[in-house]
Amino acid sequence: MKLVLDKKEYEVKPISIRQYMELDKIPDMSDVDLIHYFTGAPKKDIIDAPFAEVKFIAGVIKSEYGADDDLSKLNLVYEFNGKRYGLIKPSQLSYGEWINFEVFVSQKPLNLPLLATHLYRPCVDDKIGDDRELIKYDLKECQDRMEEFMDFPVSVVLSALFFLTTFVQKLTEDFLSSTEMKMNNKKQGKKTETPKK
Repeated sequence: MKLVLDKKEYEVKPISIRQYMELDKIPDMSDVDLIHYFTGAPKKDIIDAPFAEVKFIAGVIKSEYGADDDLSKLNLVYEFNGKRYGLIKPSQLSYGEWINFEVFVSQKPLNLPLLATHLYRPCVDDKIGDDRELIKYDLKECQDRMEEFMDFPVSVVLSALFFLTTFVQKLTEDFLSSTEMKMNNKKQGKKTETPKK
């Protein structure tokens, strides 16, 4: 996104995990510091700029930082630092990968870089969508990418996390519903059938 401040153009890139974590520590950052942080504009230029422009630009940045992104926009393949990364396929997670993911999601505060490296793994080919193929899961490989993924866009990670938690919630609901139906049928002496979708 490009912004104009006092007739000078500045670029605001998508907020990275690093920026998100740093800003989370400073919730009351001034408008001048916020614009300087995201655009690199000299503080003196920001102070000398028209008040209305400074307030407008700070508002735009805050709305971007405030996770106003549409969480339904899910990137199955995302290009980052010249490499292609694919979103994991929940139905193909290994047991170890699932256990690690559960542990990482339960940590407070969330370790976003670690989650990002687990959600997005390097692609092994040029396929996109459901046909994408990823490298095999390896915890050490994920940990080795954590520093690089500090600059990964936080909106991409949050969308993927939203998708995966929604998927798990639906899977759990279906399992519980099926189990409850089987228990009720067993009590009534009926043959158990799995519901068809």
